[in-house]
Amino acid sequence: MEKIVVKTAVKTVLIILAVLAVVFAVFNFAFPQHMATLTEGMGNYSLAVKYASLRYNYTGDGDDLARCFDDSVLLGDDKYIVQFGDELIARKDFSLICDKKSGNMGGGYDYRRKVLGKLSVAYYNTGKKAEAVSLAAEANGYTSFAYGNPLMSLAAAVKSEKDAATCALIIAEIEKITLPDTAEGSEQKGFVTEVCASLRAVTANSSAA
Repeated sequence: MEKIVVKTAVKTVLIILAVLAVVFAVFNFAFPQHMATLTEGMGNYSLAVKYASLRYNYTGDGDDLARCFDDSVLLGDDKYIVQFGDELIARKDFSLICDKKSGNMGGGYDYRRKVLGKLSVAYYNTGKKAEAVSLAAEANGYTSFAYGNPLMSLAAAVKSEKDAATCALIIAEIEKITLPDTAEGSEQKGFVTEVCASLRAVTANSSAA
């Protein structure tokens, strides 16, 4: 009698576990947005990227793609950053997405600058060095050099790697910039001088070696 009771209890537990597993699987696929939020809250950005990507595959919405990119940055996975970043900047509504994200953050936050800066560095980290410099230069343009611009972000990453060849490429792009004779332009000239000096120190050390 006891064996029958035990077997019945075991079967019941197994059935319950099977039902829970099915419910969890269904919830995973049916509600990826909520799962992305949950895993982001847990700091598990590896899973968060996957759930955000599943959500984007369902909707095709630019905000969901931006979430994939942001979670990739928090994860620190350069391949994911390149994958989702390339797709994000290629969208026709990229500027609208950036305006919306920047407005939501306030305080002069520039989402476009963040995306292009992070993407340029990810290009560099995945071996696309020339593409990284081209993207950063194009994103920055040749009439300004605001603090935290994509060229500055890339320069910091390249300097830390003591990559003299890429430092030289960045210097060449920065030297094409013409800044206005204004207070803002004067401040930005200081940034240019500082960044170029740090990059030239790398190239000089490389030549000396």
